[in-house]
Amino acid sequence: MPMEMPLAIEPACAAYHQQVLALTDATQKTSKLSDKQAVLALLRSRDHIQTLIDQSAKDPTAPEIPPALLMGLSQDDAEVGKWNTAIGTLSELAAWRKSINPPTHHWWWDSAAPEKPWREWLLGGLTIALLTLCLALARDISTRFFTGAPGIWSSVGAIAPAALALFATGGALTKVGKQLIEAVLEKRGRSRQQWPFIKFGLAALVTALLFGGHSLGLPWAATRYNTAGQDQYFQGKLTSAQANFQRALQLHPDFPEANHGLALTFEDLRDFESAKAEYVKAVNAGQLSSVSNLARLHILDEDYESAAVLLITALNDEDRDKENTALTYAIHKNLGWTWLRQERLADAENQLVEANRLEPELETPQPDGYCLLGELLEQKEEVAAAKAQWETCSLKIQRPEDDVWAGMARKALARIEADSRTEVDETDSGEG
Repeated sequence: MPMEMPLAIEPACAAYHQQVLALTDATQKTSKLSDKQAVLALLRSRDHIQTLIDQSAKDPTAPEIPPALLMGLSQDDAEVGKWNTAIGTLSELAAWRKSINPPTHHWWWDSAAPEKPWREWLLGGLTIALLTLCLALARDISTRFFTGAPGIWSSVGAIAPAALALFATGGALTKVGKQLIEAVLEKRGRSRQQWPFIKFGLAALVTALLFGGHSLGLPWAATRYNTAGQDQYFQGKLTSAQANFQRALQLHPDFPEANHGLALTFEDLRDFESAKAEYVKAVNAGQLSSVSNLARLHILDEDYESAAVLLITALNDEDRDKENTALTYAIHKNLGWTWLRQERLADAENQLVEANRLEPELETPQPDGYCLLGELLEQKEEVAAAKAQWETCSLKIQRPEDDVWAGMARKALARIEADSRTEVDETDSGEG
């Protein structure tokens, strides 16, 4: 049997040589190794030759392999070495290597594309940067959801981004994670030179998901909480409304509508300082509907100068929605109220008359403009006109918050009636 060894190597080397020539011709035409079966056959032929050489080396009785045969084999191996890049890019190579499990000295199975360290370093650095951003985004999102009252959606919103970021960073930055990802990629036949791109792509995908959740998801969730807060406010559920408005602002701080709703809630809860603070935030963000409300609180605090500045600025604002009758009414009424307290009666009267002209167009009757105008006309000693305004004010009383105006109207009408009787009595006494 040993004497037949050289005879077995010769046809094996001849077959290998023909395969090399065939693949050389194919690569010269297309510059690619498109015939994957031919590549596998060539690698297996080289395995067979090496097995025969190894057996010959272990058998001292085996004849020496002819040097010319080894020289030809070396030349063919050199030609195969030129295809290092082409063979290394075959996605099937990893699967072949795993199935056949060649010995470590069968170098032809270790073909790989030339390494490009700068590319791997660049992709690795970018991957780490993206994963760092992932952690920052996940932490910010989770912190906003964890703050406030607990709930199932709050928990989901807090845990989901954190889990996603930890999965991505744990997979890319920990040893176990790297091994798991690389095992999956190798199992799917991905060549090693593709791994940095795939890891970078996964990091970019997770970053995009978290960024989308931060820039789009948080405002969307805040809008839902704000809507719930508005519904609960109109239902009189002030504590629940407050919690939802605050959650909306926690998720999306730049949300003047939620500031306005929270301020209204604080007002109804009689927490006027907190209401004023929320109105200020809303006004600074351009929420004109908060201007008249903030000015009203300034009036109640007798800070007439601040109220006047706010109202005049809003009245002259070119961006103000002139079709918003409720807002225009409130600005005129509160400016008239401010100037009345500053004893600018003529200016105040113009504003209150304009406010009362708009009042019938409102959805809900508003008594305050008529009461204020009645007070102003009394100061001008136009008693008959003042009485008409106080009576109109009384007819407009409908809401619980109008009780203060109802009391003012009753007192004013009683006062006018008493003064009228006094005048009649004095007239009768004089005639007698």
